[in-house]
Amino acid sequence: MSFEEFRENILQEIRVRADGAFQVKKHDVIKNNNAKQTGIAVVKEEADVGPCVYLDELYREYESEGMKFDEIVDEVYRLILKYEEDMPDVDLSGFRKWETVQGDIYPKLVNAGQNKELLEKIPHRDFLDLAVVYYAIARDHAREDIGTFLIHNGHMEIWGQEEENIYQTALMNMRADGEADLITIERIVEHILGIPFQEKDGNASQDKDMYILTNHRRRFGAAEILDKKTLRRIADKVGDGFIVLPSSIHETIILPPKDAKKYDGLAKMVREVNDTQVDREERLSYHVYVYSRDEETLRIVA
Repeated sequence: MSFEEFRENILQEIRVRADGAFQVKKHDVIKNNNAKQTGIAVVKEEADVGPCVYLDELYREYESEGMKFDEIVDEVYRLILKYEEDMPDVDLSGFRKWETVQGDIYPKLVNAGQNKELLEKIPHRDFLDLAVVYYAIARDHAREDIGTFLIHNGHMEIWGQEEENIYQTALMNMRADGEADLITIERIVEHILGIPFQEKDGNASQDKDMYILTNHRRRFGAAEILDKKTLRRIADKVGDGFIVLPSSIHETIILPPKDAKKYDGLAKMVREVNDTQVDREERLSYHVYVYSRDEETLRIVA
């Protein structure tokens, strides 16, 4: 059975079990770095959003004979009922109004080359080998943060806004949330272990040369490198010509200036870490960047 036949058969079986209580339809998603997921979504007239069950992993279970088809149908139906029960009370009533949503829009950095298909559908701008895209925070009726929505071209049309205004709004909101977090590796280790960081010789480390740059939400914090004031502040602390390593879409690593001969070695390290330690959807770039205070810009050096 092909994957498309598998999904169609799942759809038919779920429709029979639902017996008109809800409708189901095909639902495909292109995620970051062209990671595609295929599934089915529940549709109810009175609901703004509904549960979605992705079938890619279940099809692999079917192919490997890890699960029988009837077992998979049972699992999909169970997940739909569970997601419906757990679905937060999302308030999308104001999402069509720019005046309501503009305070919840933020920037996100993604890899431009790996997201060509997605970028055709969403407002964005180039930044080095990356692209600046935008998301809005989804909130429940109590105004609690429950997730994010990627902003598409259709949203701009509904709001009557151009990309430039969305970009400026996103940067303003990013700073309104507070200054970027520049965290030493020492502090991260101490936070994880709950004890002062010690070097191998037993002496407390004085090495504060490596930092993590992110935001207080720890979500899409790599976008902090878009802020020129933040970059100048880092240069004051770490030194002009500091190095930026793209750790993930959520943070970058800041290193003090180094001899240009070391750039290629750093790029090899970034590639190895990306390929072995970072999930595909969270990878940002394989390049190494250096900041110039005179030019107030980052540039690719390896």
